[in-house]
Amino acid sequence: MNARAPWLRALLVGTLLLLGAGLAIGAGNLVVYNAGSPEMGDDLVKAFKAKYPDVKVDVIRAGSGELITRIKAEAARPQGDVIMAIAKENLEVVGNLLQAYKVKEDAAFPAGVKDANNLYYGFSYNIQAFIVNTELVTAADMPKSWKDLGDKKWSGKIVLANPALSGSSYAQLFQMVGLYGWDHVNAVRRVATYVPTSTLAYTLVSRGEFAIGVTGEGNVFGEKNKGMPVVAVYPSEGTGLRYDASGIIKGGPNLANAKLWMDFLTTKEAMGIISQAPHYRRMTRPDVAPPPGLQPSAEIKFFAYDAAAAEAKRDEYLKKFGEIFATQ
Repeated sequence: MNARAPWLRALLVGTLLLLGAGLAIGAGNLVVYNAGSPEMGDDLVKAFKAKYPDVKVDVIRAGSGELITRIKAEAARPQGDVIMAIAKENLEVVGNLLQAYKVKEDAAFPAGVKDANNLYYGFSYNIQAFIVNTELVTAADMPKSWKDLGDKKWSGKIVLANPALSGSSYAQLFQMVGLYGWDHVNAVRRVATYVPTSTLAYTLVSRGEFAIGVTGEGNVFGEKNKGMPVVAVYPSEGTGLRYDASGIIKGGPNLANAKLWMDFLTTKEAMGIISQAPHYRRMTRPDVAPPPGLQPSAEIKFFAYDAAAAEAKRDEYLKKFGEIFATQ
């Protein structure tokens, strides 16, 4: 018996290691930083949990600026595993803090909507539009252009997110500066109310507390799908063609589950969930059908959005905006 003991012990240890490895797949924890809507995060977690019921998923929802600040602050000891649905140009700010990972369905993504080094993958196109409450503004009187937002008649009726805290709001600022310069930004600042989150920029309009906001088109159709009296207006000068993306945080506590999440998130199934009601997102994966009811892309005027220039100008533009905002 004693002679067999080492052999039996080795067999037992090997078996336990194999069992442990098996249990590690699809079990444990996962922390997702979500820059998208809370509802979007909930629906994705529900679908993910159907496949991996033993993974405990915690979703932390916050604005882009807050999440980027958080990732930087946690760099020495990351607390999150994945950053999801954040503007590509914002994600590139923390590119050195992302973990490269080539997802299983990498081939489904064109080169233009994924990082060449597999640091992130495109999620949805973040097309900015005006959200207008139809009970407060008639169709004839609705703003038609970025220029119209600075009209004094909208004083106290426009709500925008703080560009220092919201990636989409910063993109709006960058587009307005490019089109009409800082005098126009100041004109908009005089009539608008600024709120701390991008979510408030559309929910306050749908509830009738403000007449006009600027947000991603999917948010407009999401509110409309709930029965809210809102419509999307695409600015006549055009809107920047941008996309948001997702990636793994380097050094996060649950790398194996982060990879499972990214493999799931980039599937046609997961993206199909977000392209439908109540999210209405145009997804970056070409084989995902566009959301029903959205204006066809061919009918929307787009212009190139220079993400690199937007990022290079971020500190300068936010400082300038802060100076303008401080003036009365």
